[in-house]
Amino acid sequence: MGRMPPEKPGKVLVVDDDRSTLLILGGRLIRAGYRVLTAANGEEAWDVAARERPALVISDMLLPKMDGLALCKKIREDPDLAATRIILATGVFKQAPFRAEARSSGADEFVEKPFDMEQILTLVKALIGEPVP
Repeated sequence: MGRMPPEKPGKVLVVDDDRSTLLILGGRLIRAGYRVLTAANGEEAWDVAARERPALVISDMLLPKMDGLALCKKIREDPDLAATRIILATGVFKQAPFRAEARSSGADEFVEKPFDMEQILTLVKALIGEPVP
Protein backbone atom coordinates (compact mmCIF):
# COMPACT_ATOMS: atom_id res chain seq x y z
CA MET A 1 0.00 0.00 0.00
CA GLY A 2 2.70 2.54 1.10
CA ARG A 3 2.66 6.25 1.86
CA MET A 4 -0.67 6.32 3.70
CA PRO A 5 -1.41 9.75 5.18
CA PRO A 6 -1.00 10.04 8.94
CA GLU A 7 -4.04 9.65 11.15
CA LYS A 8 -4.00 13.25 12.42
CA PRO A 9 -2.24 15.97 10.41
CA GLY A 10 -1.08 18.04 13.40
CA LYS A 11 0.39 15.21 15.49
CA VAL A 12 4.15 15.50 16.18
CA LEU A 13 6.33 12.95 17.99
CA VAL A 14 9.37 14.49 19.70
CA VAL A 15 12.11 12.00 20.62
CA ASP A 16 15.04 12.86 22.86
CA ASP A 17 16.65 11.32 25.94
CA ASP A 18 17.12 14.82 27.37
CA ARG A 19 13.99 15.70 29.35
CA SER A 20 14.55 19.46 29.06
CA THR A 21 14.64 19.18 25.24
CA LEU A 22 11.35 17.27 25.30
CA LEU A 23 9.76 19.91 27.53
CA ILE A 24 11.08 22.97 25.67
CA LEU A 25 10.53 21.74 22.10
CA GLY A 26 7.28 19.98 22.96
CA GLY A 27 5.98 23.06 24.77
CA ARG A 28 6.80 25.32 21.84
CA LEU A 29 5.00 23.02 19.40
CA ILE A 30 1.97 22.80 21.71
CA ARG A 31 1.83 26.62 21.90
CA ALA A 32 1.92 26.68 18.10
CA GLY A 33 -1.17 24.43 18.07
CA TYR A 34 0.29 20.98 17.36
CA ARG A 35 -0.59 17.84 19.30
CA VAL A 36 2.69 16.60 20.79
CA LEU A 37 3.69 13.09 21.76
CA THR A 38 7.05 12.35 23.39
CA ALA A 39 9.46 9.45 23.76
CA ALA A 40 12.79 9.21 25.59
CA ASN A 41 14.42 6.44 23.52
CA GLY A 42 14.23 4.87 20.08
CA GLU A 43 12.24 1.78 21.06
CA GLU A 44 9.63 3.86 22.89
CA ALA A 45 9.47 6.18 19.87
CA TRP A 46 8.86 3.24 17.54
CA ASP A 47 6.01 1.97 19.78
CA VAL A 48 4.42 5.44 19.92
CA ALA A 49 4.82 5.99 16.16
CA ALA A 50 3.29 2.61 15.31
CA ARG A 51 0.33 3.21 17.64
CA GLU A 52 -0.29 6.94 17.04
CA ARG A 53 0.86 7.43 13.41
CA PRO A 54 2.17 11.00 13.81
CA ALA A 55 2.47 13.30 10.82
CA LEU A 56 6.02 14.22 11.88
CA VAL A 57 8.80 12.77 14.02
CA ILE A 58 11.52 15.08 15.35
CA SER A 59 14.24 12.81 16.71
CA ASP A 60 17.67 13.17 18.19
CA MET A 61 20.27 11.00 16.44
CA LEU A 62 21.91 9.76 19.67
CA LEU A 63 19.28 7.80 21.59
CA PRO A 64 19.32 4.83 23.94
CA LYS A 65 17.94 1.46 22.78
CA MET A 66 17.65 2.47 19.08
CA ASP A 67 19.42 5.46 17.54
CA GLY A 68 17.69 8.09 15.42
CA LEU A 69 19.02 6.70 12.13
CA ALA A 70 17.71 3.21 12.89
CA LEU A 71 14.35 4.68 13.95
CA CYS A 72 14.19 6.68 10.73
CA LYS A 73 14.89 3.58 8.60
CA LYS A 74 12.32 1.51 10.52
CA ILE A 75 9.64 4.17 9.98
CA ARG A 76 10.45 4.34 6.25
CA GLU A 77 10.20 0.54 5.92
CA ASP A 78 6.74 0.37 7.51
CA PRO A 79 3.97 0.82 4.90
CA ASP A 80 1.65 2.44 7.47
CA LEU A 81 4.29 4.99 8.51
CA ALA A 82 6.24 5.56 5.29
CA ALA A 83 4.52 8.93 4.68
CA THR A 84 5.57 10.22 8.11
CA ARG A 85 7.87 13.22 7.79
CA ILE A 86 11.11 13.04 9.79
CA ILE A 87 13.52 15.65 11.13
CA LEU A 88 16.73 14.28 12.63
CA ALA A 89 18.59 16.48 15.10
CA THR A 90 22.06 16.39 16.61
CA GLY A 91 24.33 18.38 18.82
CA VAL A 92 27.30 16.13 18.08
CA PHE A 93 27.31 14.89 14.47
CA LYS A 94 27.43 18.16 12.54
CA GLN A 95 29.78 17.28 9.67
CA ALA A 96 28.59 16.73 6.08
CA PRO A 97 28.94 12.90 6.16
CA PHE A 98 26.41 12.69 8.98
CA ARG A 99 23.98 14.90 7.10
CA ALA A 100 24.33 12.57 4.10
CA GLU A 101 23.77 9.53 6.33
CA ALA A 102 20.64 11.15 7.79
CA ARG A 103 19.28 11.79 4.28
CA SER A 104 20.11 8.26 3.11
CA SER A 105 18.26 6.82 6.13
CA GLY A 106 15.13 8.65 4.97
CA ALA A 107 15.16 11.89 6.97
CA ASP A 108 13.38 14.82 5.33
CA GLU A 109 15.45 17.40 7.22
CA PHE A 110 18.50 17.55 9.46
CA VAL A 111 18.95 20.21 12.14
CA GLU A 112 21.65 21.06 14.64
CA LYS A 113 21.23 21.59 18.36
CA PRO A 114 20.80 23.85 20.13
CA PHE A 115 17.53 24.38 18.32
CA ASP A 116 16.54 27.63 16.69
CA MET A 117 12.85 27.43 17.58
CA GLU A 118 11.75 29.65 14.69
CA GLN A 119 13.67 27.45 12.26
CA ILE A 120 12.03 24.33 13.74
CA LEU A 121 8.55 25.86 13.47
CA THR A 122 9.23 26.90 9.88
CA LEU A 123 10.36 23.33 9.03
CA VAL A 124 7.37 21.79 10.79
CA LYS A 125 4.95 24.03 8.87
CA ALA A 126 6.76 23.32 5.59
CA LEU A 127 6.64 19.55 6.16
CA ILE A 128 3.13 19.05 7.61
CA GLY A 129 1.38 22.40 7.36
CA GLU A 130 -0.39 24.43 10.00
CA PRO A 131 -1.97 22.58 12.93
CA VAL A 132 -5.54 21.44 12.45
CA PRO A 133 -7.88 22.46 15.33
